[in-house]
Amino acid sequence: MTERYYLVLDFGGTSVKCAVMNQEAKIFERFSLPSRVASYDVWLDSLAPKLQQLKHDYAIAGIAVSTCGAVNVETGVIEGSSALDYIHGFDVKSLYQERFGLPTELENDGCCAALAEDWLGAASESNDFCLLVLGSGVGGAIVKSGHILKGHHLHGGEFGYSILRFEQGKPLTYSDLASTRGIIEQTARAKEISPKELDGLKVFELYEQGDEAVIAAVEQWYFDLATVLINVQYSVDPQYILLGGAISRSSGLIDKLNQKLDTILAQHPIAKVRPDPKLTQFGNDANLIGALKHFLNTQG
Repeated sequence: MTERYYLVLDFGGTSVKCAVMNQEAKIFERFSLPSRVASYDVWLDSLAPKLQQLKHDYAIAGIAVSTCGAVNVETGVIEGSSALDYIHGFDVKSLYQERFGLPTELENDGCCAALAEDWLGAASESNDFCLLVLGSGVGGAIVKSGHILKGHHLHGGEFGYSILRFEQGKPLTYSDLASTRGIIEQTARAKEISPKELDGLKVFELYEQGDEAVIAAVEQWYFDLATVLINVQYSVDPQYILLGGAISRSSGLIDKLNQKLDTILAQHPIAKVRPDPKLTQFGNDANLIGALKHFLNTQG
């Protein structure tokens, strides 16, 4: 098989991770560019000189893009809203193709992460699973019979919008309570400090050190996340639920979630199907790998 090379992009809130990859997802070169710019045209201007060099070095055959937002893969339009206002409401795919003369495909980042796990990762032996990505919110994807289930409004797998409970008349969503942001904000309130003084790793360091206020906040976070798993299980009934995001690598996460599941299900005996949480295989490269897989699936 002739080796072919692709430029693969993963849009994040502050930067775009970029990689040259072959059709087997081997990475040959990496770089990053800022994503906080005035418009998509401005961002393409920043990419253009680098891509020109890559075309010379690797004979780039196409561009694969992982992006936030509700992606309509048929029209190339990124619908909904995200932290990057300038990416929404127009045909992004055509913008790349007209500017660079290369076939381009784009897909939602949660869907890309699921495609990566389905292709080469923790879900490679299953065609029925859900992925929850724990970050600033709770994103993810639903895979049924080997296909990503997006739904009529392209919001399938956008678990973070779901409401877990109300407090003082305010809806608290999965993203508010079960994300990395959620555990940081809850811990900050318990410690009476600014969330800016914490990150996910620091929270779990304090937890392991036996800080009582932090222990209470983290135990509630585990409980909320376990509740989310039960809700997802009984909404979609996957074979198992994959958990991704940096915080998913915290020590003992799966064991703690299983303990909380035991507690909840003991009080809910009618629920006979137990969620089976597992960790994703890929970390920061999941979206890149999945974006490439989407391109290969679409373009052949």
